[in-house]
Amino acid sequence: MWQPILHPMGRRGRMKPMGAMKERKSSRTGQETQHRIIDAALETVRVEGLVGTSARAIARTGDFNQALVFYHFGSIEELLLAALQRANDRRVERFRDRLEAVDSLDGLVQIAADLHSNDDDPDHPALVAIVAGWSTSSDVGVRILETLRPWDEMVEAALCRSLADTPFAQVVPTRDLAHAISSMFLGIELMGRLDRDDKRTESLFTTLAGAARVVGPMLEAMKAKQPG
Repeated sequence: MWQPILHPMGRRGRMKPMGAMKERKSSRTGQETQHRIIDAALETVRVEGLVGTSARAIARTGDFNQALVFYHFGSIEELLLAALQRANDRRVERFRDRLEAVDSLDGLVQIAADLHSNDDDPDHPALVAIVAGWSTSSDVGVRILETLRPWDEMVEAALCRSLADTPFAQVVPTRDLAHAISSMFLGIELMGRLDRDDKRTESLFTTLAGAARVVGPMLEAMKAKQPG
């Protein structure tokens, strides 16, 4: 009968199959390789743009064999989706605490402005380029929307907090409004890639902040009038 080869140095003195140890090590190595490929893809998109991003270019950036791209992801499309997910997840985590705490329109506009001006975020250019560069005829668009959905959800929660205890809480379609705000912000980011004059965008955020400061006190006054 076949018996597994055992390693004498198992935890707590128990013998462990060598095959299981090799499998865990192989799995860990595979994940590390995937992370490396994704990081190389993000860097390539950031520097070369989506048009210049190929398996060869990604492999050159990451200094690995381009066959690894297809071995781990199957296609450039799947790799770019994984890269978009990674970039978006990291961006969400940077701002999650603030978005989950904000309870005013003015605060929401400020977060949007900070997101735009977050120059030390290396993922931002690649994220926008991947979203903007995909063909509208591709069914990948649905998956991209799913990747970006956490922004809609967090903005909707912030709107609900801002409108709570006001007459608007029951009549404003917060889900639709949240999607509109997220879409507007993404549009601003896309236009910002084409218009190098950032003063126009800064002026837009200033205008939005001014409008929020006008509406904010009105909402607070409505809340104060609500019976305790």
